[in-house]
Amino acid sequence: MLYLKLIRFNHWIKNLFIFIPLFFSVELFSVDKFLLTFYTTIGFSFITVLVYIINDVFDIEFDKNHKDKKFRPIASGEISLKSSFVIGLLFFLLGLWIVYSVSINAFFLSIIYFILNFFYSFKLKSIPILDLIIVSIGFIIRVYIGSAVIQISVSNWVMIMVFLLSLFLAICKRRDDVYLYEKKNTINRKVVLHYNLEFMNKIITIVSSVLIVSYLLFITSMENFSSTYLLLTFILVILGILRYNQITYVYNKGGSPIKILFHDIFLQIILICWVTIFFIILYKNQIF
Repeated sequence: MLYLKLIRFNHWIKNLFIFIPLFFSVELFSVDKFLLTFYTTIGFSFITVLVYIINDVFDIEFDKNHKDKKFRPIASGEISLKSSFVIGLLFFLLGLWIVYSVSINAFFLSIIYFILNFFYSFKLKSIPILDLIIVSIGFIIRVYIGSAVIQISVSNWVMIMVFLLSLFLAICKRRDDVYLYEKKNTINRKVVLHYNLEFMNKIITIVSSVLIVSYLLFITSMENFSSTYLLLTFILVILGILRYNQITYVYNKGGSPIKILFHDIFLQIILICWVTIFFIILYKNQIF
């Protein structure tokens, strides 16, 4: 369990974004493309282990003062820095080999992701606004990796939705850091000194609004599919955004999107329903 925490196994779910191009290409039942995407997702997950470890090393002093992060293996001292780097490097090299064996383009995109996140951990996370954008770029790279593997382009609307959703989640997460700083005088990272709750609340409102409008435009662009089903997904998106705003504003627990996803039944039901309905929309001719 300790080593699963070190490699952030529960965070690997983020890498399912690599499956987005395959899902929207309506070729999810293609065994070859599914396996290529699956292997790449595993390989990329291995690569991110070193990313997380490097981030934990740079944040070790801040994590020691955090109510939850102080229990991380590196911050708590349960695993030494040397052992952590060795484990991270082994995962990294194995991940690179797996991704390279699948797609050279995905390999280079993975390298770009690693370099970007290294500099993010080293310095860029201390630059306000840019710290949020880089997180979103990381999810965009995941989608491009999925696209490179199966050699199918993704629509601009899908990329816009991924960017806005990841930006929304990143802002809500950062708001939690700002909340702890203003209400409890706890500094989890230097960048919070450049934010305040009023600003974070405003940009959450802005991004939430743009996200809703963009999703509406996205589904209206899908003229070849049933408008009734698409309308249902729109309602689910509204519910999901409202629920996440409630968690962020009312309960002040927006600090960990992964923890929210694994513990909030309301959001789990919404996500399952959204995936199921969209799956039926895209694949009904193949399953009925």
